[in-house]
Amino acid sequence: TSGVLATELAYREWRSPSGFDDAPPPLSPAFYRDRHCMYAVADFVRTWLDLRGPAMTVSTACSSSAKVFAQAARAIAAGICDAAVVGGVDSLTLSTLYGFHSLGLLSRRPCAPFDANRDGISIGEAAGFALLDPSASGPVALTGYGESCDGYHMSSPHPQGAGAAMAMRDALAMAALPPEAIDYVNLHGTGSRANDEAEDLAVAAAFGAGVQAGSTKGWTGHTLGAAGITEALLTVMAIGDGWRPGTLHCRVLDPTMQTRIAMTSRAAVIRHAMSNSFGFGGNNCSLIFSASA
Repeated sequence: TSGVLATELAYREWRSPSGFDDAPPPLSPAFYRDRHCMYAVADFVRTWLDLRGPAMTVSTACSSSAKVFAQAARAIAAGICDAAVVGGVDSLTLSTLYGFHSLGLLSRRPCAPFDANRDGISIGEAAGFALLDPSASGPVALTGYGESCDGYHMSSPHPQGAGAAMAMRDALAMAALPPEAIDYVNLHGTGSRANDEAEDLAVAAAFGAGVQAGSTKGWTGHTLGAAGITEALLTVMAIGDGWRPGTLHCRVLDPTMQTRIAMTSRAAVIRHAMSNSFGFGGNNCSLIFSASA
């Protein structure tokens, strides 16, 4: 959402007492270029870190900062760059809050993914970044990604999670891993009925009923454009720290769920883990991270 909140507040201050809009809002062109423009985040990071080479902003709703991993990996593989900084930022705006409220998706309490009594999402805000460097010898590596765009509906997921299942299968194929090799799936798990049901069907189609999975949005809320990076980093931490996150606020698991939902956090050896991010318009992305040998 970049600088949308500041623009919303500026428009509120700008309206004349008569209610007529008879002058442009008091915002300079530099404001829009440096803050409101979607490219502003990438431009700021590039400038602050004194980076060279291509820079871009990916905007695919809630999968945005997961898809940046795939974009960067392709650029590195093509020889366009040696390494890449990837990340995502999203901040609260009135348009976001009122928009999700108008869709009937907001919960009045912290979201409870996959709970039998779940009633919607909680909006959060976050920022996160990672360095993709194939020459580095870090403890965790990106080993696979899968993307799809089923385009089923502007805001509703495909009821059977067809595009989501495709993204998961493609990520497994790229990583050359069978489904049973995945020790943990960080689910998109928003807490809305339709999203959780669709993702459950997608996971069942891609993995069967055996994989251990959970959603971390009970802690962070749904950070929208920053959800991909937030949950990718949590997944990397789970591998590095030997820890499988539980699903906060899920007290009574929806009995219709086929997926094995981890209710509580516990120590676990995780060699390969997947992180799912599914956005409006069916913009889906699944990432696989693996412990280095």
